[in-house]
Amino acid sequence: MAHTSKFSNPKDLEICDLHRRYIEVMESRLEAISDSSKDHYVRVLSVLTEKLAIPSKPLAEIVGEMMSEAAPLLFQAMQR
Repeated sequence: MAHTSKFSNPKDLEICDLHRRYIEVMESRLEAISDSSKDHYVRVLSVLTEKLAIPSKPLAEIVGEMMSEAAPLLFQAMQR
C-alpha cells in the first residue's frame, strides 16, 4: 500500500521520506545499543520533541539549545 502524504512541496516530501528511513535504520540497530546509550538517546529525543512542539520557537533557537544540551552526551559517547 502506497503512503499518501499531506505535503506537496518536494522538500517536505524529502524530509518525510528521510524521517521514515531514519526510523527503519534506528529500529534495526536497537538490539545492539546498550541500555545506557538508549537512556541518553531517549532523553535527547524527548527534549527535542518537546522543543519542536512549540510552534512559536524558531528552529535556529532549537538547534542552538540542542547543541549545548546534547554536547556532553556526545562527548561521553566518543570516550567509549
